[in-house]
Amino acid sequence: MNSQFLKLLAAYAPTSQNKASYDEHVSKYAERLGVDEINIDNGLFSKLFQTFADQPRSIILSGSAGDGKTYLLRKLYEQINGDTTDWGSTYIPEATHNDYQIRFIKDFTEIEKEDKQAVLEGLYRSIFEDSKQIYIIAANDGILTDTLRESMHAGNIQHFGELLTLIEKHIDDTHTLDGNLILLDLSQTSSAKNFELLLNAILDMADRYESDCPSLSDRTIFCPIHSNIALLKKEYIQKQLLTIIRSCDLNYNHITLRKLFMLIANMILGYKGEKRVFSSCKEAIAHYDGRSNRSDASFYNNVFGDNLSKSKQEQSPFKELLELRIGYETTNNIDNFILYGDIQASELHTQRLENPFFDFDAFNTTKDKYLEEGDSTQIQEYLLFLRRHLFFNFDEKILWNGITINANELMTYEHAGEFYESVITPLKKGQSVLKHIIKELALGLNRIFLGELLSKEGSDRLYIGSSLTSTMSKLSSEVIARIAFNEKGLNQGIHLKLIDGFDEEYCKVNLEIEYAGKCIASLELDLHMFEFLRRIADGILPTSFSVEYYERILTFKSQVVNYILQNQEIDNSFNLFELNDTEGTLQFNEIQVEGGYVRES
Repeated sequence: MNSQFLKLLAAYAPTSQNKASYDEHVSKYAERLGVDEINIDNGLFSKLFQTFADQPRSIILSGSAGDGKTYLLRKLYEQINGDTTDWGSTYIPEATHNDYQIRFIKDFTEIEKEDKQAVLEGLYRSIFEDSKQIYIIAANDGILTDTLRESMHAGNIQHFGELLTLIEKHIDDTHTLDGNLILLDLSQTSSAKNFELLLNAILDMADRYESDCPSLSDRTIFCPIHSNIALLKKEYIQKQLLTIIRSCDLNYNHITLRKLFMLIANMILGYKGEKRVFSSCKEAIAHYDGRSNRSDASFYNNVFGDNLSKSKQEQSPFKELLELRIGYETTNNIDNFILYGDIQASELHTQRLENPFFDFDAFNTTKDKYLEEGDSTQIQEYLLFLRRHLFFNFDEKILWNGITINANELMTYEHAGEFYESVITPLKKGQSVLKHIIKELALGLNRIFLGELLSKEGSDRLYIGSSLTSTMSKLSSEVIARIAFNEKGLNQGIHLKLIDGFDEEYCKVNLEIEYAGKCIASLELDLHMFEFLRRIADGILPTSFSVEYYERILTFKSQVVNYILQNQEIDNSFNLFELNDTEGTLQFNEIQVEGGYVRES
């Protein structure tokens, strides 16, 4: 059996080896194995080179370690220079383009301190003095700006302040094109898009290089590697995988390209064993020959790093994915279906739970022991695995025993699909978000702003409340302003603003409050914040869900209250409210203070 491609893939896995994790090792290792490199085209290179070709200027490639900066730099060098023969052996490779001399800084972090100073001087001249020597630099997030600040402080190099201001302007505004600089921050690109491209590239290469595995022609032979590959080709499984990676994006937890390589390699090759990952089908087949329990090699568990040590699970990308709690989140209906579905709907039960890694006989034995003796030790592992199986294989709702089971109940973020489809997607198309979404967000804000469980009905205003003593108070007694929304022609309201990244997928969303025609406060609306507000609107105040986000909304409220108090005319009346307990609606009492006397109207 040919296993050279799997050896290359295994080199990306989260083991101590990691031979192919760094760009400088990829080409040599792939060439030695006799297979192609695993590459994807996410459109960034062609866009970057075309921008450079139209107007040659210095380029900064920023991002986290493992974002693919060095790879893009190498591709640019190859495109400009014609080949990469001396790329690996040259400290600072150079090339010429038209009348320009180009210096390539592979990793700004790694060059010597005096060279950093020289590079920054050269970068400054290329931008502000139209020097014919330009720089293409790869630098981890913050390294360039930190070095500029240190240089300004230590060496009193004041002109670096101009360079620092320009770089920070490009970082803040991803579409800044003025000046002789291109800045591409790869941490502001879509992990989900890269994941989709990379997964399909790896699956295609597996078909090309690993087609002689005996399990493909003999169904009696079990190969966990090709069983995982077959599952990963299923459309709905890919859709759910994109959902969880996109959830990380929407929480601004960017997963680097290197970590995505690691994740997919572990999904396909991982198992609970001494080596953690297989490097050939022959090894994987031999390991499971005669074994009935195969779930510890399933991608359902590998995607969350269950085959790895605790220390590895606490690192990206497994840390972010474990926080989604897939397999741990559940309902009584879901667990009842897993445990009793064979009694009430055996055909549906078998159809929904069957997969190549699952041993029904062993499960039934363990289940019977649990139901008869109450021994829950082993049943928990089955429940965890089967919940994950259901999450990744739901292509529709399950109707069982008069109950509807939803896949979104198996994940921390029940409203992840709504956030992407009803908020992100229309905003990207330049469309308005549906009114009922804005209303739900406003209801969630109202319940926190006032500290009361307001009724869903008639919630057509955002009530800005104060406690009369503190703008950060959790309970309010006075409403100082009522901001209408979902009405045209007003100079007030709640607006959702999209902030684009460096590709068409990546974005951020801010919830903005408009008052008297001016944006007076902005709240970062990531997926977690959206989920938090939606759950509160559904009648729950889940402070345990995230105390940090609760405090963030109180800070947001404080900004709104402070602005209104500072800008409204002072009068002698107070709008105190109380809640109608039968309907959950607000009732107001206006208190007038005249001549030292209090009068209720």
